[in-house]
Amino acid sequence: MCIRDRTGTFGGLLRLDGSTTLPDDVAQTGIAATRSGQALPLTLAWTVLASPPPGLSATTFVHLEDLNGHRWSQVEQDAYPAEQWAVGETILQRVDVAVPPGAPPGENGIYRLRLGLFDPASGARLPFTDAATGLTTDAATTEAVAISAGPPPEPLPRPPFAVYETVAGGLTFLGYERGAETLETGEVIDVGLWWSAEEALPYLLMNMTLVGVDNGVDNGIVYPFGQAQPFYNLFPFSQWPTPIFVIDRQIARIPDDVATGNYRLRLELFNGAGRPLYLADLGPLAITQTAREFTPPPLATTVGASFGGEIVLLGYTLTEADAGWALELVWQAEAQPAADHTVFVHVLRADGTCCLWQADAMPRGGAYPTSRWLAGEVVTDTYAIALPGDTPPGEYPIEVGLYRAETGARLPVAINGQAAGDAARLTPLLIGP
Repeated sequence: MCIRDRTGTFGGLLRLDGSTTLPDDVAQTGIAATRSGQALPLTLAWTVLASPPPGLSATTFVHLEDLNGHRWSQVEQDAYPAEQWAVGETILQRVDVAVPPGAPPGENGIYRLRLGLFDPASGARLPFTDAATGLTTDAATTEAVAISAGPPPEPLPRPPFAVYETVAGGLTFLGYERGAETLETGEVIDVGLWWSAEEALPYLLMNMTLVGVDNGVDNGIVYPFGQAQPFYNLFPFSQWPTPIFVIDRQIARIPDDVATGNYRLRLELFNGAGRPLYLADLGPLAITQTAREFTPPPLATTVGASFGGEIVLLGYTLTEADAGWALELVWQAEAQPAADHTVFVHVLRADGTCCLWQADAMPRGGAYPTSRWLAGEVVTDTYAIALPGDTPPGEYPIEVGLYRAETGARLPVAINGQAAGDAARLTPLLIGP
């Protein structure tokens, strides 16, 4: 049976015709299903469309992600060397995608697979063009992977930061894992809380807080992140089957009004009556206020294209550089964007098809996601365009836009209040004889 997959082509070389799981692992709905601690057996069907260029090395990758983009596992597999591809042949590739112990149960779009091909030497991915939408991204995604709770492994794995304290009623806080210890306001802290439970649990609530410290002593400054349930509020304590081992992902955005300084991250647990049951220290966190700009720089070319009513492309500067062209895009947030959008810059072929050159990344090389932008903030984003050395003379259009990486859906464009498709066209590149 087929997963609800996205078929399409990779770099014009391979067509992904579908992805299937073995019958025993697929529910009647067609949703791929497995348990935490087991593997999801995946079979990919590829058709070779064109002979690969000399020296191409294409390794398959498959990532298991949740709805917030956290990568629970990944597999990379070089099953069939590119130099052996024959045009028209079908390649069947078996990939076993691990589901780690502790992955919370979930279905209905909570988990997905992201798959594609990349060059292990450079890390560059082959562009994926979706057959249904025509959109080009760097991977294909599926939205239907269901995971059920598996039995706790024996022995339990050890968390990066071990605690091993009994909280209440058979619930043990094993420890935690966490991201960077230095963040800017607007960035997200990602924490994994490791739990085990031997008995059915009552209604419980968690709260993470930032506590200011000076010279290692609390200074009375507290920023609460708000009460929450495990796994992005999707798997409350009271619904846990037991016995169970759970790695609970929690994400929290550092508020924009948090002052620059040193803090401790703390976890509190409360019962249904709001009485505190447990307190754990999750380590230090140094926070710096994000530097922001609200005044646009001089623009060589004005655009004024609004993307989804959230972000405006004010204009750009395109200049020749030693190895090609430097493109500086100037964006401004109309409102604080509700999600992280990927920027695409496509240099189209002379016939208008995609792509002679392309870049797909969150702004500033992924360092400044759009969800961090404030209303009115101006953000500059630079791209180095280098066309192939054998590009013939001609005129090559440039299109720029924004899309959601999870779905490939582009933000609609409006100029002067009028719909203008899903991309903004810039001045074409001119290649002389």
